Amino acid sequence: MPVFILMRHAKAVRDHEAASDRARGLTARGRREALLAAGAMREQGLVPTVVQASNAVRTVETAVIAGGDIAPDAAPAYDDDLYLADPQTIWAAADHAAPVAAACVLMVGHNPGMHELVATLIERSGDRSALARAFLGDMPTASWVAFEVEGGDLESTSSRFIGAWSPPRDA
Repeated sequence: MPVFILMRHAKAVRDHEAASDRARGLTARGRREALLAAGAMREQGLVPTVVQASNAVRTVETAVIAGGDIAPDAAPAYDDDLYLADPQTIWAAADHAAPVAAACVLMVGHNPGMHELVATLIERSGDRSALARAFLGDMPTASWVAFEVEGGDLESTSSRFIGAWSPPRDA
């Protein structure tokens, strides 16, 4: 059963600090958050074999920092279709990136699509733990949620919530 780790990019500079939304890079806080996120994945035994991200600067930087720290052999792939993608597009990209059952895919993307997909998979999992419920309402920057999934399309897949992490407020 593949494992999907769905991660929102780390803290980025404000809109007016970059030439465009796609050009927004990470802040110093964002770089720290990305490293902390990788450490939390490691602590929970999650080691991606595939890293995929939107091609926006902030997601690329998050994937390089977090993915490179936790999965140095998994060269990140960047996809223009993941920029501000909806849940269906994210799901299709993640499902395509996990061709073998043992794959662990780290997807780095943007809200609201990333949060909407996380909420859908948490609801589908039936997990009512405090940690799972916390991600139903919000997905802060640099946070991630991991699921074991089974099935093809998003409408028919089953999921099991296996872990999550959100950076401390003072990161």
